[in-house]
Amino acid sequence: MKILHVLTDKNIGGAGRLALNFAAWFIYNRRDYDTLDVVLPYGSALKPEFERLNVAVTEAEHLEKSFDRAAVRGLLEIFKSKGPHIIHTHAALSARVAARRYKMAKIIYTRHSYYDQHTPLPRRIVNRFINDRYADAIIAVSPAVVENLKRLGAPMHKVNVIFNGCLYATVYDLDERAEIRKSLGINKEHFVVSIIARLVRDKDHDTVLSAAKILCDIDKGIRVLIAGEGEEEQRLKERARLEDIHNVQFIGFVKDIERIENITDVMINASVGTEATSIALLEGLSLGIPAVASDFGGNPYVVMDGVNGLLFEKGRSIELANAIIHLKNNRGVYERMSFEAMEVFETRFKIDVMCRNIFSLYENLLKRDSIK
Repeated sequence: MKILHVLTDKNIGGAGRLALNFAAWFIYNRRDYDTLDVVLPYGSALKPEFERLNVAVTEAEHLEKSFDRAAVRGLLEIFKSKGPHIIHTHAALSARVAARRYKMAKIIYTRHSYYDQHTPLPRRIVNRFINDRYADAIIAVSPAVVENLKRLGAPMHKVNVIFNGCLYATVYDLDERAEIRKSLGINKEHFVVSIIARLVRDKDHDTVLSAAKILCDIDKGIRVLIAGEGEEEQRLKERARLEDIHNVQFIGFVKDIERIENITDVMINASVGTEATSIALLEGLSLGIPAVASDFGGNPYVVMDGVNGLLFEKGRSIELANAIIHLKNNRGVYERMSFEAMEVFETRFKIDVMCRNIFSLYENLLKRDSIK
């Protein structure tokens, strides 16, 4: 089986990290006659990461957007030269159009995002036509995404729920953790809360800052780490400065996020838009880190309220602050949720579970043709 993944990412986001996880699993588990190639836009930060895994990368022009007419012809030529049986696209409608013109491969489309919005009937009709015509199967990374696709008018008989998965995060020893804390000016007594996400409106770091401000007055031993960069960075930093929210540290883009996860007591996610499944939360679960997350999108399918973490109503900073305090002050509750975090990860979000389900989908699509 020849598999080809197409991504539009210039940076390393959630979709890119999932594709890298699949590639790592594939290299280890593939049969002699299976191959995997990747197509990326020129200058993508993903290129050296795939090449490090010995995955062949082809760069394509005009691939930065989901759809660009100029990209279709170039992608078609790439498909003809590579001869894939499966073309798996991630937010790349251009690739799906080119794949249908290629005619020799099954087209998979993974929907990575959740949008909480009303879709008028004309758009639903157009969306159904596009997804029926240009996808043989659609992967929804969460049941929340299934509902989203249904509202958008997607052909539901083509939708398959396959939860995102990731590798177990590396466990650092106590000395390494102490060194990381020291480098960030964090004492061993501090209770560390981390949010690892792009600094954009949809991630709602304002609610995180509001909660941190509340925590300033309740418990001086709590530190809030904000890892990531984005268009909201300067505004958020200025707000923290003006309001003297001194228990917050902006640590910028962190390539090795496991360093932050290893010193974190609670992971948080405050998303109010697009969130389907946070990879950072999944990696935290693999380390036994309970999470506090907004009740938006796919979060309730990652964080089961009262089991492996706590949910709060999106935008409600007081609920976020109270949840953090509850986990810090109730050791028995924290330890039970830490155990459950690892159990939930093992059964639902382990990389092997995701990849075997994706590979089975590939095989079933090809088998369907061979039966005919």
